[in-house]
Amino acid sequence: MNRGSIKREVRRRLPKILMNVAAAFLFWVIGQIGPFFVKDLPLPGISMPPPFNSISSIIGITATLIATIFIVKAILDGLFFVDLSAEIITRFLGIREKKPLKRIGRDIAYILLALLITAASSPILSSIPNIGGYLTTIVGLVALGIFLILIYDIGKVIRDVLRRRAKRMADWISGLLEERENRRR
Repeated sequence: MNRGSIKREVRRRLPKILMNVAAAFLFWVIGQIGPFFVKDLPLPGISMPPPFNSISSIIGITATLIATIFIVKAILDGLFFVDLSAEIITRFLGIREKKPLKRIGRDIAYILLALLITAASSPILSSIPNIGGYLTTIVGLVALGIFLILIYDIGKVIRDVLRRRAKRMADWISGLLEERENRRR
């Protein structure tokens, strides 16, 4: 991905993410406040079990579902930024391998290194008075972030390998079918 395409994607996706998060927040607020305005109003002519037997619960549930839809849309657009940050971090760590097995191996090595450093530093950091617990938590969260990003990178590499293999197989099968059809003519 070059800089121009990254800029275009950021300009295209960031406003969508912000609008989806704003809409989700708005519907969450409606889901929290709206039911108070119609508290204990029954649904006329409809006999439903207790959580669904009043207008307030229907408003709350509906607003929450709509907020969830907007959050999911924001997360889907946000995956671009996860992909971008994974690429930046893996390059920063020196993982520029084009060969999938080497890249996966290096990712696993970095995961193990992060886990070992976290396990080794936790007892030392926790013994520091007043801030030891905070430092241990920070180191654990950083290790978790590195772990998640590298697992994501491994999944991306595997997906790319499978995509290329599937394309090759599809090309091979279509070539065989074309060759077979040409022999019939």
